[in-house]
Amino acid sequence: MYLKNARFSYERRVKLILICIIPFLAAVMLCAVPVSADDYDEPSGSTNLLRTSRSSDNYSVFETAKKTISIRGKYTGDRVRKIFIDKDSDDTAGSYSMKAHEDGTFESELTVTPFDEGEHKLTLLFNSGAAMRYFIFYDEERGWYFPTNGYSETNPRVFEHIYEAPAEAAAVYLSPTMDAEEIAAALEQIKMLAERETEGLDDDYEKARAISRFISEKVYYDNDARDTGVTASTIALCNVLKTAKTVCAGFTNLFCAMAESIGIDAVNIKGGVVNEGMHYAELEEGKQNHEWSAFWYEKEERWVWVDSCWDGSGTYGSGKRTDSRPKYMYFDITDEALALNHRADKAERRHYFAAKPETELLGEVTVIGEERLSEITSQPLDKDVGDDTTSGAEDAAFPAADPKTTEIPASDQSDTVYIIIIAALAAAVIAVGAILAVIIVKGRKM
Repeated sequence: MYLKNARFSYERRVKLILICIIPFLAAVMLCAVPVSADDYDEPSGSTNLLRTSRSSDNYSVFETAKKTISIRGKYTGDRVRKIFIDKDSDDTAGSYSMKAHEDGTFESELTVTPFDEGEHKLTLLFNSGAAMRYFIFYDEERGWYFPTNGYSETNPRVFEHIYEAPAEAAAVYLSPTMDAEEIAAALEQIKMLAERETEGLDDDYEKARAISRFISEKVYYDNDARDTGVTASTIALCNVLKTAKTVCAGFTNLFCAMAESIGIDAVNIKGGVVNEGMHYAELEEGKQNHEWSAFWYEKEERWVWVDSCWDGSGTYGSGKRTDSRPKYMYFDITDEALALNHRADKAERRHYFAAKPETELLGEVTVIGEERLSEITSQPLDKDVGDDTTSGAEDAAFPAADPKTTEIPASDQSDTVYIIIIAALAAAVIAVGAILAVIIVKGRKM
């Protein structure tokens, strides 16, 4: 009887040990698993401070504290007239103050309680009629805040592996049929325009800014092409120069080609953006629907973001051109501000002035919905609408990092940490199992 009770005593001990250890190990394992961004219905992080540009004469600094938003900055080309949340404060209630100075600097403060929590837009309205809008969020506990989604760190990493486009692909971006005469004429005009717009400027930063502003002011966004189908002709520079209308890929083609013509290294950026068809919450998993630019500023050894399309001043639709004021919001925008609505997927250097025309004409090729323009390029032409047809497999073909690659910290070491934790837990489970086996054997011997 004693031996039977003793055996049961050991079995009870085993059960008690398992009951205590298993939940503990499960809890530790759950803590070791990273939380996916998909688990969040709202921004996973937040900040109370945002600077919009690295420029010293065209920027704002926003700082939030509960229901108050403080703004200061400087715009020398235009003056801030009013700052508000959403539609000129129609959906908010609160107070507002504004002080503007002759040198372009300003200070403003809003104390605002919105009627709805969640996503809003903070708008800077200028005397010219131009408007700059930034995503900002509100909830009762935190008050006003800017979301942090990680793209301020990941977007610059596209410069680590810049895809070098083949010369034939560059020819398509100049002439949809890769016609030698069209290519030569387009390159000549591009170089002439770049030299004219940057005349008298010595600094590459100012030259790039002059080129971007020229494009934003003179080229119209083609809504008709966006709605009916973007073709190779839509974004080919020979046609952009003739018609002064195109879509995002045409804007960035022109900026990069003009920059290249005067010795500035510029690359085309492909990625996803928040627009009418994609909300902020969809940015991570959203399709590739936009193209913009960046250039290497040798003096400061850094890449500078440029989106001449989104800074653009006019649109074309139903055969009519509509003018508006350019914003100059996306030239040298900070990584943090760009991350509010841009996700960079890859960078591409197109070598327009090394383009090699083909003797066989390709004819008109529709861009929307196609994975390839032809066999001459390893990546699809960019598109403003339609399904994303790119895949991560193409990134593996990218060459080694460019010598001018910015110093980006190594990728997060969290995966290694998780492996170590899991290995340690596995060892602990094995050790516990061994101890339990010894206890059971001894109990049965008794």
